[in-house]
Amino acid sequence: MSQRLRSVVLVALAAAVIGLSVLPAGAVLHVFNCSDHPNGGAVPPTYGLRLDNLVGTGVFTFSFDHVDGTGSAMVTMTWDDVTNEIHIFGLAYGGEDTGSGWNAANSGWVDIDFTYVDDVNVQDDCAGSAGDDLYVDSESANNNGTVTLLGWGGDTVFNFSGKANATGCAFIADNDTDSKGNSTIANDLTKYSVSGWLMPPTDGYRDWLFVAEMGTVPVEQTSWGALKKLYE
Repeated sequence: MSQRLRSVVLVALAAAVIGLSVLPAGAVLHVFNCSDHPNGGAVPPTYGLRLDNLVGTGVFTFSFDHVDGTGSAMVTMTWDDVTNEIHIFGLAYGGEDTGSGWNAANSGWVDIDFTYVDDVNVQDDCAGSAGDDLYVDSESANNNGTVTLLGWGGDTVFNFSGKANATGCAFIADNDTDSKGNSTIANDLTKYSVSGWLMPPTDGYRDWLFVAEMGTVPVEQTSWGALKKLYE
């Protein structure tokens, strides 16, 4: 990993640990390692985030699994089970999708930093049935974040907020169903199938589609060193 990318990762991890250090008594910060969903509508290549018409027109996808000579993608999701805040942050790689890869002239690394703070609920579906999955069941401007282009596209910072679909849900992290019907993901209780929608909308897709796997056994306390070692 290049020094620049490593610095961005460590800053993101530091932010996560700072957030953990001020959790109320009894709170647990659940940490998930995020990877591409294999069944996205625009694969190949696989991706965890799609933002069509981001820099110019066309399909734009970003991989959470990409590795090359300049670095490794690394995206983390955390959930505080007391405040119910969900935080998605880290590095991804992608850009204009050519059908088998990305246009070298319109692609690169991106820094993702997005937080859901409103209407995050532990339930089974968008209707609110009892369960242990994570659903954001409203559209709120307070659920927002940024995607920052690193060294391409003018280093532009794009701002997004959560967008509800027809069911009223804006974000879903479900560990017993999969939005694409992938039974391997749906039947693995350590993995959450994650989907969600973002705005401002365009005439293309702007949404999350990734797999979040439990990265640690939830504990009430951890340290910067312990979390950092997960990503070395």
